[in-house]
Amino acid sequence: MIAIARRLATYDVSPEFSAKVRRTFLSPLGVLLAAGAVAGLAGLVVHPRVLALAGGVLAVAAVGVCWPWLTARAVRAAVRFDRPRTTEGGEVGVTVTVTNPLPWPAWGLTVTDDKAGASVRLPAVRGRSACECRWVFAPPLRGIYPASVPAVRTGFPFGLWHSRRATAVESELIAWPRTYPVGPVPTSDGEDVVEGNVTRSKVGTTGDVLGVRPYRRGDSPRRIHWAQSARHDRPIVCELQSNSRPIVRIVVDLDPAVHTAGPDGTREWAIRVAASLATGWLADGAQVGLTVADVSLPATAGAAQATRILDALARVGDTGPSPAAVPGDRSTVTVVVTTDAAPAPPNRHADTRRVVLDRAGFGGDPTQLVTGTPWLRLSSPAELPDQLRHGTAEASHGS
Repeated sequence: MIAIARRLATYDVSPEFSAKVRRTFLSPLGVLLAAGAVAGLAGLVVHPRVLALAGGVLAVAAVGVCWPWLTARAVRAAVRFDRPRTTEGGEVGVTVTVTNPLPWPAWGLTVTDDKAGASVRLPAVRGRSACECRWVFAPPLRGIYPASVPAVRTGFPFGLWHSRRATAVESELIAWPRTYPVGPVPTSDGEDVVEGNVTRSKVGTTGDVLGVRPYRRGDSPRRIHWAQSARHDRPIVCELQSNSRPIVRIVVDLDPAVHTAGPDGTREWAIRVAASLATGWLADGAQVGLTVADVSLPATAGAAQATRILDALARVGDTGPSPAAVPGDRSTVTVVVTTDAAPAPPNRHADTRRVVLDRAGFGGDPTQLVTGTPWLRLSSPAELPDQLRHGTAEASHGS
């Protein structure tokens, strides 16, 4: 009975209302206002001299509210980054320009980003002047910074109540996912390739000699192997490599049901793996496309495509659809980045490779592969860089 009575006595009928009451009356300003009210009541009931104490307490409360409010409404602040892009953990300079039109200095200013949990204290700004403050910022995770609209806050002089005003964001910062070196571009069985400058081990018209064959009508006389032709008494030509540009589509499975959350969970590491594969294969001359969440970038090559892919991966939200069916054809290699909790998507016609992250190594529960053997299996963050570089068949035996 005592336990039941204790639970009934401590049961919170409205937690939200209770939280508001605690924030109001258990704050320094709330305590001061309560003290002023009690002093005023005592002055009316006990002795009028106590009214002086009530007036002094309420005057302190008024100054503690009005001064920060006026300062926050008067000052102007603008935030800008030195460059528009960086990577996770990369340092970039931040500049805040603060203008104070008041005739007296503005003290106790801080710039805060509530969503990112960042706060920077600013020096005093003299009256009718402006100042610039600079510091170095290293984004801990990929994304768009500032994470929310920064605000200038001040509680000077007593810290009883803090007033705030949003700052102007002159430029945003895009933090790209971390990338690691990867193995060679996977080969495709298709013949529909784009001419470029990547030598592949397939028959073409340029590159190194792969072998010889009998002459066919239309072959260039420059490719005739004269020694073999004299030996066989018929024209023999050399077969050369093909300079082709592979086409790869990277699909990132962001289904929250198969991922572990957090900065070191499988979801963030899947995005880092996709970024590593895309940038590494683009640097090798391949054409790379991306499908992630509601973004689909067509396959193309070059540094501009790497920027587009990294920007898209940096802007990915918290959730995304699971690729039920992966589009593709025989000329395109489709690489699906997922976890061992996701079944292989049904796709019988496209050349699909699966990069699978083991949930157990990334803070999740152990699971088993539902179907098939992955093209690349990543067991943990510590082993991931080496597995990305050397874990595929192309890396072990050459592409």
